[in-house]
Amino acid sequence: MKPIRKIITSFLYLTCISFLLASCNKGPDTSSAVALVDNKAIDKDTYNSELEFYLNYYSNKYGPNYLESKDKAGKTKKESLQEKLLESMIKDQVMLNDLEKHKIEIDDNTANKIRSEMEKKLGDKDSLKANIKALNVSDSEFSDIIFNDSIRRMHYDFFLSNSGIKDSEILKHYKENEQLHKMYKYNMLKFDDKIEAERIKSIIKSQLDFRKLLTNSIKSYDVFNSDFVYEDDPILLASKVKEKDKVSEIFEYDGKYNILMVNSYNENENELLMQAKEIYLKDAYRKYLNKLIKSSKIKLFI
Repeated sequence: MKPIRKIITSFLYLTCISFLLASCNKGPDTSSAVALVDNKAIDKDTYNSELEFYLNYYSNKYGPNYLESKDKAGKTKKESLQEKLLESMIKDQVMLNDLEKHKIEIDDNTANKIRSEMEKKLGDKDSLKANIKALNVSDSEFSDIIFNDSIRRMHYDFFLSNSGIKDSEILKHYKENEQLHKMYKYNMLKFDDKIEAERIKSIIKSQLDFRKLLTNSIKSYDVFNSDFVYEDDPILLASKVKEKDKVSEIFEYDGKYNILMVNSYNENENELLMQAKEIYLKDAYRKYLNKLIKSSKIKLFI
C-alpha cells in the first residue's frame, strides 16, 4: 500500500502547489476596472468620478447641448471626452508605475502646492470651494483629480532631474533653428458672418483703426489676443501676415472669418533661449513618455 499512498500524497501535493501558483498568478480583480496597465488596475469608480467632473465643467462652460454636438468624424463631444479621459488616466498610471519603479515617494506635498496655486489664482480658499461646488463634485473627489495632476508634475520633475540633457545641447538646437529667434503677438477680430467681416474690413484704413475696434464696447465680433507665438503658429500662417502693424485680409480659420494684426515682436535672446529650452525639454519628455507607454502592457475593459 505504501507506493499507492505515496502516489496519492504526491498527487495531492502537486494539486495544492498548482492551486497556490494559480492563485498567485491570478492578478488583480478586473471586474471593477476600466483598464489594466502592467497589471495595475485603473478603477472604474475613479474613472466615472473624473468623467462626471469634466462633463459638468464643459456643460457649465459651453452650455447643456455642447456635449451632444458632433465633430468632423461624427463623434459627440461626450464620446471624445470619454476616450481622451481614458487615455489620460492610462498615461497617469504609466507615470505612477515609472515613479514607483525608481522608488520615488508619492506624497501630498505637490498636490497641496497645486491646490494653493489654484486658490491664489481664484483669490482665496472660498472662491475655490465655490467653483468646486458649481462643478457638482465633492471636495474629496476634487482632491483625487488634483492628486493626478501632482503625479504628472512629479514625473516631469523626475525626468528633468535624470534626463542628462545639457544646456549646451539646447543652445546648439537654438542656434541651428532660425525660427526660434523671433516670436509674434497678435490681435484678431473673429466674425461669424462674412458680409459683416467685409463691412468692418472696409472701414479699417490704418493700424489705429484696427486698434480702436479692439476696445469697442458694442461689437459684432469676438476679439482674440494671442500670447507670443512662433511663425509656424497655425492662425498666423493662415493670416499670411508677419509684419508688425499690418492688417491682414479676411481669412477663414476654425469656421470663422478673421482679421488679424501683429502688434509686437519678441527678439530678446535671453527670453527666447528660455522659451526654446522649455519647448526642447517638453518635447524630450513627450518622447520619453511615449516610449514608456509603448513598452507597457495595457488591457482595456470598456
